Amino acid sequence: MRVSWFPLLGLPLVPSVLAAPNAASVDSFLQSIDVNANAVPASYKSRTGIDFTCAILSVLGSHGGNGTQFVARSSSDVYTQEAHAHWSATAWKSPSCIFSPNNIQDLRRAVLLAGFTNTKFAVRSGGHSPLSGWASIDNSLLISMTNINDLEYDEASQTQRSGMGNRWGAVYEHLVPYGRIVVGGRLNVVGLGLSTGGGLSHFSNEWGWVSQNVVAYEVMLSNGSHVKASATENSGLYYAIKAGSNNFGKLAMRSAARVSYADEARLLQRTYPMGKVWGGLVQFPGNSSKQFMAAMAEYQAKGQFDTKSAILPYVGINNDTIIATFVYLDGVVRPDAFKPFFEIPTTADFTQVFDNFYQLANVDIPYAVPRWTYAATTLAFDSNSKETYQGLIDVFSQFKSRIQKIPGGSFAPMVQPISKSMIDKSRAIGEDPMNVEARAQLCK
Repeated sequence: MRVSWFPLLGLPLVPSVLAAPNAASVDSFLQSIDVNANAVPASYKSRTGIDFTCAILSVLGSHGGNGTQFVARSSSDVYTQEAHAHWSATAWKSPSCIFSPNNIQDLRRAVLLAGFTNTKFAVRSGGHSPLSGWASIDNSLLISMTNINDLEYDEASQTQRSGMGNRWGAVYEHLVPYGRIVVGGRLNVVGLGLSTGGGLSHFSNEWGWVSQNVVAYEVMLSNGSHVKASATENSGLYYAIKAGSNNFGKLAMRSAARVSYADEARLLQRTYPMGKVWGGLVQFPGNSSKQFMAAMAEYQAKGQFDTKSAILPYVGINNDTIIATFVYLDGVVRPDAFKPFFEIPTTADFTQVFDNFYQLANVDIPYAVPRWTYAATTLAFDSNSKETYQGLIDVFSQFKSRIQKIPGGSFAPMVQPISKSMIDKSRAIGEDPMNVEARAQLCK
């Protein structure tokens, strides 16, 4: 997630501090955010911009009395750990300081402080993106939500409330005793930021996009207001967040003739019954890639009508290996939905019946890839799709020699069928800003 100032009528918002503030104005501001001005060294009060911001946050961290974590660049070990907490090294940046609020009040202080000093800042949930600048920033403030990790299941409404510092695995594990599950990430290590941009899930065939299953977002606005965005409260913001991805913070509400940015703090999600799950990793030889793609076409034509089924493959073009995660939301071993794949020779098969989805999602891909990048395209599904899918292998293979020249480089198309069921289920829940055409298609 990334948050920055938003223009008002084509002009930037006027910052509260443009030059070195006087002590009186600083004390007045600190009082307004419930910080004891006497606890702030006088030398800090003459600073400006990011230097002032980091200095005041360091006071919050050391004197706040609530366990708030502040990480300065001088704290090299902890700073490096936090700055490099992203899933891919391609997303690493060098923030001037990293602040991890322990509660909503300290998040509010950080947001208002950034506004007072006109400091640009980024916000990180799980950091599960390889894209530079999506959840970090150079030479300015990074707010890490890692400590906003509360979890609460309400049995009466069958909803799950989760702090944005959680990963999906923590949410899934929390729901195991209740026999429930939320529509979330396909691996436990993925962050909850997935819920702000549509979001594909192993549950999407059954229950729709991740964002469509969010009942409400709890959001911090730039004026320090902590609001709820749902279908009935702040519905415009709710609609925008569901498709805004990392830029949702710029999708604004008007309040007192001012445009405000938003920072998501918690999710309230629908839950569904969950029992045993069959699935796991299967490895196929690379020389079966065209047969595998033919099976993908057949699965999309027939197998996806069984909405308990899901698949996530990596077709290795230059390392002659295909890895696929199969998921069936029941304890049925080798279900008919995946029959075309069972006819392909395998080099390894780790499928089994798991007691719950948390256990299955804990099985990570056993290949270390420190740096990722990706791109996507979409193809509609039709009667010629089998030949089209197989032909894609020839297209991809043209790049094999170029990829092999990159030390450690891999090229792995991820064939992700989008079923009509995913679209229909999402639309049935309510307004869907993803606006996907209601037909079978293929994303890669």
